[in-house]
Order: sequence, then structure tokens, then C-alpha cells
Amino acid sequence: MLSFLAQSENFVSLEELAKIKKIKMKKYLMLCVFLILGVIGFTQEPYKYVIIPTQFSDFGEGFNPYGLCSAVQKELNERSIRSVFPSDRGDGDYCDALTVSLVKLSSMLQNKLKVELRDCRNNVVWSQEGTGRSKSFQEGYAEAVAKALNGLSQLPVNYSKPEPSLIQNVSSGTEAKSEEPAIINVVDSQITGDIYRPSNLYYNYTYFVDVVDAGGGKKELLIINGELLGYKNLQKIAILTPSGLDNVFTAEWTTPKGEQIKGLVHLVDGELKISFSNDKGEKVLTLRKL
Repeated sequence: MLSFLAQSENFVSLEELAKIKKIKMKKYLMLCVFLILGVIGFTQEPYKYVIIPTQFSDFGEGFNPYGLCSAVQKELNERSIRSVFPSDRGDGDYCDALTVSLVKLSSMLQNKLKVELRDCRNNVVWSQEGTGRSKSFQEGYAEAVAKALNGLSQLPVNYSKPEPSLIQNVSSGTEAKSEEPAIINVVDSQITGDIYRPSNLYYNYTYFVDVVDAGGGKKELLIINGELLGYKNLQKIAILTPSGLDNVFTAEWTTPKGEQIKGLVHLVDGELKISFSNDKGEKVLTLRKL
């Protein structure tokens, strides 16, 4: 009888067992909720855009060597990945971007390179090698870029810039705002903002200009790689005025020394042909739409 009473003191009823299970279940559910909130709070988004340098030291000192920055932009455009060219100013949203780095790799009878995407801390977050077989350096490197970027369908997740957590938003009573990268706009020939994204780009491996509508049928040429040619970056270097003939403009061109020269411009079929006359004869600049 005594042993039975001793055992009965440790006996747990079915009701008490159910209460214990219920308490444990509540604790488990609360833990799951906190874990989910934590995951949501630190959910990351992909990088927003890519910065393409206008020079790659491994391939030469000049601007757009072998058309590499043009080739990179073309491949990114085909993948609907936003790209911009760098300006001489810092960008407040710089950590939303990745910067292209091209590394030249040695290879017999082939043009081989590695495309790297680096974050704002200069860490490589994505890289891939590519090889081109064309004998021409320009065509071969373009093939190598295309093959290297073949596996890039979208930009990687941005782990360098944590998003505000859901808990912080709820407690502060505010919603997180997604901000687009700062863009330099052309308004009355004034440049504002931090990063310029050309909308109508023409180039000839020396000049890299954006053809901007200036109203009244006029157009302005805004140079992207100004510092490489003796200008200021994003300087207005020419005004094109309609001549009265289809697709023909008169041009007032500013040289790197600040001299003003006049010429004629023929703009048709994605080609910008500028003719100047001087004591040495006629000089023609031909730029093609990127």
C-alpha cells in the first residue's frame, strides 16, 4: 500500500500531460515565428546595376581597349541587366552596384579573359572565364566576353548592404523605401547627380558621346570620357543645329583646348559623321551608335 501511494505521487494525469504538450507547442510556434521574422528581416535583394569602367589596364592604357567596354555593355543589355558608366563623383548608392573587372589570361592562339563583378568593398562576388577564337583581338575578346557572361542571367544577391528588417519597420511605423541609383540628368545643359547613364550613345574608340535632344530640333554632344581626351567628364562639346536638309546638321564643335570650329554632321542609320574643314584639308569623325 505504501509503495502504491509513493508511485501515485509521481503520477501525471492525462489533462496535465495535455497542458504540458500545449505549452511546449506554444513555445515551438513562438520560436518559429521569431525565426521567420528574422529571415524576412534580413532578406536580401539582387544588386541593382553594373558599373562598366571605360579603361581596362590589362588590355592597354587607352579608352575602351579593343571595344571591351562596348562588348560588356552589349552582353548586359541582352540580359536586361542595367549598366552605367562611371562619373568622377561618388555615388550614395554605390553599394547597390557591382563594378566590372577584366583580367587578361594567357592562352596559346586564343583570346582568353576572366570577367569579375566586384562589390563596393572590392570583393569578387561573381567571376567566369571566357575564350574567343577569332584572330582579330577585338572580335576575339568580344567572343570571350560573351562566353564568360553566358552563365549570368541575373545579378547576384547583395549581401553587402542589409535591408531594414520587418521588425524595425513595424516598430518605427515606417515602410522601407527602395531607392534607384542616382542618375545624372541633362537639364538646360546642367549636370546634376552622381552617375550618368547615356541614353543615345555613339562611339569610335576615341570619342564616347551621348547625343542629347536640346529642343527646337537641336542636339548636344555630351562626352563621357572627357578626361581621357583633354575635356572635363560629361562636358558638352558640340551643338548640332538642323540645316534644313534631312538628317544634316551644322555643328559648333569645341576642341580640348577650348577652340570653336564649325562643321557639318550627317546623322542616319545609327552613324554620326562629322566633317570639319581647316588649313590641312577636311577631317572626318565617324561615330556609330552603341
